[in-house]
Amino acid sequence: MEHPKRLIRLDLQVRPDQTELLEGLDFWLQLGLLSNSQVRHLGQDSLTCPLPDAFGTRERERVAVPTSDSYAADFISEAALVSVPVSPEPRQTTARPSWVGQMLSSLMAEISVVWLLFLGVFMVVVSSAVLAASQWKNVSIVGQYSILWGYTIAFGLAGLWSGARSNLRLTGRMLQIATLLLVPVNFWMIDGFGLWQNGLGWGMGAIAALSLSALTFRLLRSSPRTTLINAWGLSWLHWGWAVPGIPLIAVYVGTIGTAVLQVIRRDREESSTRFPLDLGAIAIAFSTLLLIGRAVLVKGIPFSRLGLALGICGWILCWMNRRTQNPLWTPAGAGLLVVGWLVTVTADQWQALAVSGLILWLLVERLQRFWRVQDVVALILVGFQTYALLRVIFPPAVRRSVMATIAEWAHLQQGAWELTGLGFFLYVLIILGFAAYLRRSQHSNLAIAAEQMALGLGILLVIPGALNPLVRAIYLLISGLTLGVFLRGRSAIVWYIYLTHITGLLAVFAWIDWGFPNLAARSWAIVLLVTMIAEWGVCAIVRNRGWQLSAWYFGIGLAACSYVLLISVKVDNVESNLVWLATPILLMLLARRPQFIHARWASWLSTIALLIAPVLTIGQLDLLLITFAIATVVMGVNTQSLQQLIAAAITVGFGVSFAITLLWRIWNPISSPWIFPWIAIVIIGLWLLRHLLSRQQTILARLYMQALDGWAIALSLCNLGLLTLIIVLSNPLEWQYVLAVGLTTSAIVYRVVQRPTNLGLWGAAWSIELLALSWVNLRGGTWDDWAIVTLVLGLLTQLLGNFWLRRHPDSTLTSLHGIPPFYAILGGLLAHYHFTPTTGLYTFAAALPLISVGRRQPDLKPLTFLGIAAISIAAYEGLTYQLLHSPRGAEGDGITLLAGLAAAIAITYRLMARWLRSYWRLTQPELLTVTHLHWFGGSILALIALIAPLSQTGSPIWIGVATLLASYAIWQGRTQEKWVYPGVVQVSAAIAHALYKTLPESTLLNWGAAIAVLVAYGFYALPWHTWGWSRRPWQRSAALLPGAIVLITNQDITVQSLLIVGAFYAWFARVTAQIRLSYLALGLADWAILKVLNDYSLTDPLWFMTVLSGSILYGVQIDPALRSPSSREVRHLLRCLAVGLFCLTALYQSDRSWVQGLLTIAFSLGLIGAGLTLRVRAFLYVGTATFMLKVVRQLWFFINNESLLLWAMGIVLGLVFIWIAATFEARRSQAIALVQYWVTELDRWE
Repeated sequence: MEHPKRLIRLDLQVRPDQTELLEGLDFWLQLGLLSNSQVRHLGQDSLTCPLPDAFGTRERERVAVPTSDSYAADFISEAALVSVPVSPEPRQTTARPSWVGQMLSSLMAEISVVWLLFLGVFMVVVSSAVLAASQWKNVSIVGQYSILWGYTIAFGLAGLWSGARSNLRLTGRMLQIATLLLVPVNFWMIDGFGLWQNGLGWGMGAIAALSLSALTFRLLRSSPRTTLINAWGLSWLHWGWAVPGIPLIAVYVGTIGTAVLQVIRRDREESSTRFPLDLGAIAIAFSTLLLIGRAVLVKGIPFSRLGLALGICGWILCWMNRRTQNPLWTPAGAGLLVVGWLVTVTADQWQALAVSGLILWLLVERLQRFWRVQDVVALILVGFQTYALLRVIFPPAVRRSVMATIAEWAHLQQGAWELTGLGFFLYVLIILGFAAYLRRSQHSNLAIAAEQMALGLGILLVIPGALNPLVRAIYLLISGLTLGVFLRGRSAIVWYIYLTHITGLLAVFAWIDWGFPNLAARSWAIVLLVTMIAEWGVCAIVRNRGWQLSAWYFGIGLAACSYVLLISVKVDNVESNLVWLATPILLMLLARRPQFIHARWASWLSTIALLIAPVLTIGQLDLLLITFAIATVVMGVNTQSLQQLIAAAITVGFGVSFAITLLWRIWNPISSPWIFPWIAIVIIGLWLLRHLLSRQQTILARLYMQALDGWAIALSLCNLGLLTLIIVLSNPLEWQYVLAVGLTTSAIVYRVVQRPTNLGLWGAAWSIELLALSWVNLRGGTWDDWAIVTLVLGLLTQLLGNFWLRRHPDSTLTSLHGIPPFYAILGGLLAHYHFTPTTGLYTFAAALPLISVGRRQPDLKPLTFLGIAAISIAAYEGLTYQLLHSPRGAEGDGITLLAGLAAAIAITYRLMARWLRSYWRLTQPELLTVTHLHWFGGSILALIALIAPLSQTGSPIWIGVATLLASYAIWQGRTQEKWVYPGVVQVSAAIAHALYKTLPESTLLNWGAAIAVLVAYGFYALPWHTWGWSRRPWQRSAALLPGAIVLITNQDITVQSLLIVGAFYAWFARVTAQIRLSYLALGLADWAILKVLNDYSLTDPLWFMTVLSGSILYGVQIDPALRSPSSREVRHLLRCLAVGLFCLTALYQSDRSWVQGLLTIAFSLGLIGAGLTLRVRAFLYVGTATFMLKVVRQLWFFINNESLLLWAMGIVLGLVFIWIAATFEARRSQAIALVQYWVTELDRWE
């Protein structure tokens, strides 16, 4: 049928609950009349039991078909299956089943059936136990045990009966497991109840023992004979525990006997690939745990006495599965070994040592089979704790005598703990020997792992004896010798060289510390420096790169440590600190050696050492002079090697520092103002020296030129900065400071004349400003004089800049654009030190250079905007000064005038836009931005004025200003409709303020929303389109205005106003065809209803829930997004939410009286009727749930009076669980077909 020419179509009508349907489908599948994909599609669409996705995915599938007529339901036993090859078919995508179908499919799974069976058995047993306990005193001991025995026999017979039926095998297996778990409990109870105390008890015990043994034989008939004997023995071992010693013997006999029997069983199994988890295994595992649990929990046997037994059981489990690595039993055996070790390690260390030996046995055997790193790690760790346990071999008296002798000799402060490192070092040697064995066995990766663990353990073992000098020295010595002996011949490994090197150094320092325990920190620093010299001597002599690098790095570390020691110690004799200068000198010498691989690093480290060396002089001038002199020389050599600018700069810095320190040492001008002229002279000298070096063309000359230039600039900045502070803060000013400013200005001008730069021009501008200010200061000028001089400089530099740019249009000196604004801004700030009538004029004068410079090119427009802002600030300063000096009025009046000024500026700029755009060289949007900002500022001020108090004359002025601002915004809205909204807000505010001044406050608050409805209607109805405006913003404003007023007046609004506004929104939603606006009307109506409820003190939750549920149902009914077929489930959930909230509230209140209970039942029945009549699932589901909950609630009240009825219902519920599980296993197709029919029917409802 690969390419049929003609197809025959068959239409069949078959009930889905017929058991023969699946037989026929499998038969047709065998004949090739149907494909895998067709059968899968049919099952997913009609039988709600989708076949596994694995069908049809491989090239050849093996499909199971029945070989006998005993085909039960839709399960086929394994014995009745054969394999038939089926041609592959392409996969087809099928629709995903509904959540109900998925739930039913999950219930069909075996785990669900087992879980239901477990719940059923649990409910029956627990409920029966509670019922029996309630009458326990009225029953004899024999009767009490008879209940347990009866349950066990009942479960066993039920399990055998159901297990014999092919369609109830899962149920039968679950009941059989429960029976096997109850059998050892029965033997425990026979012994625990003491049935041997009378003849009736003897008879009952004998009958129970024989019947339970026979039942165990019947249930385990398919298991090996050893398993049956094991189960019998574990059960019978529960007898005789009243005799002392028997419980411990029984536990050891049971555990060891179980292990031996399981080993025998394992040896007899051939070609077994796993340790089977059958009924026998479950029974034996539970019985063993029960035996141990009874001994520990009931008889009180210490767990430590059972540790070896647990360890032996774990060893047997691991040993039997060592070749199969069963995922269950191997971890279980390992867990038993760990538990056995844990419970004995502190109480009985001989048992712990024995368990550790068993673990080592297993790990060695495992390592020899797999040769894995994790096995090596585990073996070393277990060996470590085994080594620690070996101390039990020596008698306690011997241990105490030896420890006393060692403690006296080594001056131990913490006893044996300090000797832990030395004691365990033998184990480190054992690990290294083990690593050598692994390396000889060609397992290098394992040897590396062992060596790494030895290294880690050796590092940790330093800790115990770290505080004892002798122990520390001995440990470091033997560690270094060990590294040299065991790892010799492997010098190519870098980490080995470093490790050996540092261990040797630490050993030397440890023995020095032991020999000279009171050595001072300065002496240690010298020792470190001597060691550093030795290290760097080795670095310069040896040719092995590894040792050379090691000596290099450790020398650096030693130098750093010695520096820390020298700087941290306070001594009187500081001259000895100069010995540390050997560090940079040696580094400089190392850098000069050709064969040294880190020559540049040595030069840089020498530079760093020179930079930090002056700190060691602690401010003594003589030592500082020596340090700077040596540093200058050494740094000169380093600069010649490095050929770097930063090195040259440091060299010049050391020279300058030496010169300044020398001058300080000679004249000591601490309080003399002549230091600033001297610094200016040094600056001139640096730039003169740079000019002389410019005649040479070498690399060093160019580097030193840049360094000299940089230091001159830095000194100039420092000098000008300090002089600025002095000039501003000093009054009167000494003439030496004016001389220093003049000399500094001359030096900067000299450098600028050679080559104009932006930085040079900025320095010149700064120095000229300081020169002018110092001149004004000498003449006793005021802050206004400083402002005038600075503003004049700004105008002059702006004019000079225009002249320069006209002659040099390609100039890149951006400072010409920055210096005039700098003067202008500085002058404006100086003018504001005092607020005078002329402050506004000074601000206006500062705006002129800003605007002039901003006109030069487009990227300087921010200066133009800053100048425009300065003009506005000047106007505000003038008005503010007049307001502050006018007769006292209301604060709101002044703010209103400021808002009016902003509105006037905005309108003026708008009217003069053509001329201003041409002069300021701004675009139309940029100028509009300026006017809009003024309008925005005026609006903010108007709002502030409204909050502040207004006088009687100020209110009309405020209304006029607000109208003026609104007019600007509304007029702007002719081209940009978004401007209409703020205009409407401002008009509304003006109207509201006018009404506030004319109407009583209570009337305005009660009826303000209704008045807003009239205004909103006007916004909507006026012919805006005819007048040149768009209708859309006015309509939106009409929609927003009443709601906003409602929110503002929410505390005092009346029900009538709420209803009027709600009616407006309902009308608005109708005329604009925006149905969702009716939600506002609904919300306002709900608000009005809630106010009425509050006024009449109707506080029952049901009233409020009625409002909420009704609103949700209204939204579900009219919302456009919920009316599409794809939103059917969303509508259903929302209806359930609305009706469910109402019903839950009704249920909550229904317990108050029988009338409310009847009304709740009546309402739930009404909901059921509405759901059936209207075919609405939400009403049907919620109504049914409410009715059932109310009925169950009444039943619960009845149960509270009759408590025995509760446990009787528990028994019934458990039996129901078992019946449901058996039904799903035996007749799941019929049950699911029936439920699927109703699910499909209900899916068609709304």
